[in-house]
Amino acid sequence: MALFGKKESEGKAPGVQAPPANKIVPREQKKSLPKAKENTKASDPSKQTTYLGKNLRINGNISGEGSLIILGKFEGEFDIKGQLKIAQGAEIKGNIKATGVSINGLVNGSIEATERILLDTTASMKGRLVTPKISIQDGAVFDGELQMSRKTEQAPKIVTPEAKQPLKTAAESEIK
Repeated sequence: MALFGKKESEGKAPGVQAPPANKIVPREQKKSLPKAKENTKASDPSKQTTYLGKNLRINGNISGEGSLIILGKFEGEFDIKGQLKIAQGAEIKGNIKATGVSINGLVNGSIEATERILLDTTASMKGRLVTPKISIQDGAVFDGELQMSRKTEQAPKIVTPEAKQPLKTAAESEIK
């Protein structure tokens, strides 16, 4: 049967397709192809997640990059460039600095997040919160101080009487 001027070969059975031909990719294009997901996950520390188990009791300081999920009890300081999640049943006594914090457990201390803080339904927080965005779900308990701030805080400008009057430019001086 001819389709658009091409004849079907007689040796092939109807409905059977030939296997796809191996494509030859130039070396320049191979370099631009995306790498496997596993390779990018392992090489990017901000995508890695670390778990501190339910049966752990840790006293000390933790700092680094990546996501951290706390399931046990911790007493100390956190300084994380990434997401920190305190799971239901976890207990934290200390100060936390992170990009984002999600609380389902018990926290006693201060939390400073550069992006967002989430107090979920089972959260219990006693202390100070500093963040540009916050979400407190029904059932969460918060006893403390909340400061909503932008990512970059600027020192307040001191206004002096001289600063209130606009400066004269050379053009204004010549006109008068």
